[in-house]
Amino acid sequence: MKLPSPGRYVYGSFVLLLTAGICAEVVSITGRQDIISAALLVSAVILFLTAILLLVFHRPDSLDERFVSLLQVQGTINTCTVAADLGLSGLSCFLPQGLTESTGVMHLIPVTRYTGEPVAGSVFVSGEGFSGLLLPPVCIPLLKELKKTNQLTIPETRDEFSTLLHEIAVDVLEVAGKIQVTWSDTGVHIRMEGYRLYEGCRSVSRESPACCTMSPCVICSLFATCIAEGLNRPVQVDRCVPVKKGDSVEMIFTLLL
Repeated sequence: MKLPSPGRYVYGSFVLLLTAGICAEVVSITGRQDIISAALLVSAVILFLTAILLLVFHRPDSLDERFVSLLQVQGTINTCTVAADLGLSGLSCFLPQGLTESTGVMHLIPVTRYTGEPVAGSVFVSGEGFSGLLLPPVCIPLLKELKKTNQLTIPETRDEFSTLLHEIAVDVLEVAGKIQVTWSDTGVHIRMEGYRLYEGCRSVSRESPACCTMSPCVICSLFATCIAEGLNRPVQVDRCVPVKKGDSVEMIFTLLL
């Protein structure tokens, strides 16, 4: 079993303590009684107190990212297996409220291809020339919590979405170190670097690359759901894969209609 390792604040505290000791030692060795020595001594005291505060109030990381990333893997694979057995092979689409009988965004797994028609019914649905499986997005509990505790507001412009996705992934959830959002006339390309749930993505992709486009994970689902709700357009998941080298994930969404 892997033992918890010290967090970044613990290492930072030791650095501050070491620096404080060096400052105090310099004052002791030189033996000078001037303003420079006084400044060094005051600095040593401040550094020492800061290090103690960091050690006392820091919260160690208690969750292993490898284990957390695997929590949703089997559920995603199970959904894809059921969908495949039902003959569904189309790319997932996230439909805004106006296209379904639901009160929010819904996740559609079509038999072949969805082009933006209104959807009637629930779970097993059909329309003009298509049929599929209609489910609530897996990100709904997370999205509700973000709206409740972090006052998440869904924007209505693309530029604001670029900022929102960065805040969600990097600042609030802290699942990525960096995110790049590039818009085109027909869709958006998103790349998350330093993705902390990367191992889970690799596990699903190894099972079948189609799983990620048929039943996206919570984070990809969250992004697509927010875009569909804010822009009021269906969002098709064209690509959602872990990059082979490194710990990055790429998503390509197409805006229908």
